[in-house]
Amino acid sequence: MQESKLKVTAGALLHDIGKPAYRGDKSKNHSISGYEFLKDTVGIKDTEILEQVKYHHKNMIQNSSIADNSLAYITYIADNIASGADRRKVDENQGFDMDMQLESVFNILNGNNQHYKYKPQTMENGINYPIENEISFSKEIYKKICDDIADCLKGIDENNSKYINSLLEVMEADCSFVPSSTSKNEIADISLYDHCKITAAVGSCIIDYLEQEGITNYKDELYNNSKQFYSKKAFLMYSFDISGIQDFIYTISAKGSLKLLRSRSFYLEMLCEHLIDTILKRLEYSRANLIYSGGGHGYILLANTSKNKSALDEINSEINHWFINNFKTALYVADAYTECSADDLMNSNGTYEDIFRNVSKILSDKKGNRYTAEQILTMNNNHHQDGERECRICKRSDTYIENDVCGMCQKLIDMSDDILEKDFFVVLNTDSGLTLPFGQFLIATSADTLKTKWITDELYERSYSKNKMYTGRNLSTKLWVGDYHTDKEFKKLAQKSEGIERVGIIRGDVDNLGKAFVSGFDKERVSLSRTAVFSRKLSIFFKKHINKLLEENDIKGLIVYSGGDDIFLVCAWSDAIKAAMILNEALHKFTQNTLTISVGIGIYNPSYPVASMAYESGDLESKSKSSGRNKITLFSTNNTENEKYTFEWDELKNKVIGEKKKCLEEYFVGQAEHGKNLLYNLLNYLRNTTDKINIARYAYLLSRIEPERDADERVKEKYKVFSRQMYNWAINKEDRLQLIMAIYLYVYETREKSEE
Repeated sequence: MQESKLKVTAGALLHDIGKPAYRGDKSKNHSISGYEFLKDTVGIKDTEILEQVKYHHKNMIQNSSIADNSLAYITYIADNIASGADRRKVDENQGFDMDMQLESVFNILNGNNQHYKYKPQTMENGINYPIENEISFSKEIYKKICDDIADCLKGIDENNSKYINSLLEVMEADCSFVPSSTSKNEIADISLYDHCKITAAVGSCIIDYLEQEGITNYKDELYNNSKQFYSKKAFLMYSFDISGIQDFIYTISAKGSLKLLRSRSFYLEMLCEHLIDTILKRLEYSRANLIYSGGGHGYILLANTSKNKSALDEINSEINHWFINNFKTALYVADAYTECSADDLMNSNGTYEDIFRNVSKILSDKKGNRYTAEQILTMNNNHHQDGERECRICKRSDTYIENDVCGMCQKLIDMSDDILEKDFFVVLNTDSGLTLPFGQFLIATSADTLKTKWITDELYERSYSKNKMYTGRNLSTKLWVGDYHTDKEFKKLAQKSEGIERVGIIRGDVDNLGKAFVSGFDKERVSLSRTAVFSRKLSIFFKKHINKLLEENDIKGLIVYSGGDDIFLVCAWSDAIKAAMILNEALHKFTQNTLTISVGIGIYNPSYPVASMAYESGDLESKSKSSGRNKITLFSTNNTENEKYTFEWDELKNKVIGEKKKCLEEYFVGQAEHGKNLLYNLLNYLRNTTDKINIARYAYLLSRIEPERDADERVKEKYKVFSRQMYNWAINKEDRLQLIMAIYLYVYETREKSEE
């Protein structure tokens, strides 16, 4: 990274570091506090970085004697752009509250109007749900934050680009729940970390743009004439989208397919991260410029320069050539960028949403015209030789096959357990491990091996930590990975089920996330920072918090993947509904009921083809979506039946399980076998109650279990209540469907494992 850009990035990331120091002692303004903290406590000597911290506010700049080309002017305007749309007034002249908690970004999402806050804590603590309670930031908390930051920064060379992402990690770890602004006149829902991150992104873009334009007098351009600069198309919003993900993941047919599901899902995530980091490295930016990534999609803020545009086009061509050579047409990357100004980013003219609409339209057009003439020619020239063997897993025959398995599938199998067990993933410039685009390879390793071997190796490119925050040379970022597991095989999970030996497949997806992402905040409050905060919160929930939720509730299962907005879980069937309901309730609590999730659950014999499990449970998820969203769809264990039952979440919890299944359990307590026989017969009539004869036969079956005349009166009354309920439920459509599902669940739970 160019030296001046590196210093802008570092200075912008640290420009508000004085806020926790200032709030802790309240003796000086935060600019001076930050300057002294970095200079005296941390030991930073670089005057260009220190100037950005000291002089990033107008009142400090106008009384300073800094040079016209001081980087402080870049951080000054980047700070204004980053905060320009965030700090919308709520009331006038209320002053400041230094002990203020960070407010929740979900307070104003999708028409919400709440006032929830986060507990003062760091990222190392548990799930920080928004709460109504007031828990003030104390001096002691701020002092601890400052001490932690100081300790970490002393181990980072801020003038070495290899450590710039580690600086970002420190800020995220300690400042994710520290409010950027403590003004009571504003909505304080942007954390200090998110504000500094966006400031660094904007600043790094500005210096590139100014260099292209040949502007060296930063004072005139960014301070004296800042209004004119705001309208200049100085930025690019870049986006990419990987197509073919679902087919790539599920096009497998072989023993050990669960491992392949997990490793293929993870591999695609790593392809996405690798693409991001390659773009950032070639264009000389840090992870601060990444606005969002997840599910094969991403947004990156870049400078509007001809150099960047050419590099992006070259990267896209390179990776798609690589996809063609390695996966033919199975995977494809569409990318797009649109020019935008600071006014656009700040939504000064109500144009913020247009940024994402424009880039989405270009992406859509590119997907319709995937390949260049050169790429099509390459594919047409890839003829296969007669007699080639086919990989028994992916069915490819255009690659070397050994023991009926191609090299890619074998390496994915080998990587599967490492995804769950290893702490680091390393990118190397050598032919070792899983192949990646741009001539590089991926391996998994331990922390000790990384430190003692790879990090000093000349072939070392970068590394990713899993579920923990580390700092170090060329450490790109931490990967939040849903890696919870109690077993690694379908059969073992099925054996841990109550009753019938089956696995439950959970597929889920957040409803209308794209709409929320683009237009979830009203036009007066939408901002780049809020977009970044919102997407980061969702990613943390589905990639990090999900592990804790499943562990705390002792779910017998395994996460195949859990991305920015969707999930694929395998559970013992009897834990599947429980797991889905836990996640749904946690998501509602985490997002303050501003987002919903649609889920499909299939129940399968563990030997059933995994690709079929995936597609069928995905179809159930789609049924939930098409039925109005915010629902759950289930079907029976008999795969020959195309039965689908869609319920509201509360309906499943209260009516199916809490009412009807509970009724069955209470009535047949101690006589499960007798109950099962009856219920099997009742099911046949419940599935087709349009025929009056079936209703009559249903009633007749119920009468068959009526107690004798000399039976205990309590037994008679119990039967009377039970039979009346069962009949009334049968003749009402909603109750009938609920009853059918309740019977299925009860029968599966009480079936002996030996029964099939």
